[in-house]
Amino acid sequence: MKIKLVVDGKARKIDTKKSTIIDLAKSHDIVLSNYIVRVNGKIVPEDEKLKDGDVIELFKVISGG
Repeated sequence: MKIKLVVDGKARKIDTKKSTIIDLAKSHDIVLSNYIVRVNGKIVPEDEKLKDGDVIELFKVISGG
């Protein structure tokens, strides 16, 4: 399946057999606890199933005081 992955504003197209966001993140050494995940414009849980043509966006979580 082909998806678009956007991490920190950098987009790339990926051909993957991974079935969930967790699997995809592990295969690309992405620590999901550092990101909010959006698929096709909606915030989703990390165990969301991927579909062909999905656009996965990862937004870095920034906190401070």
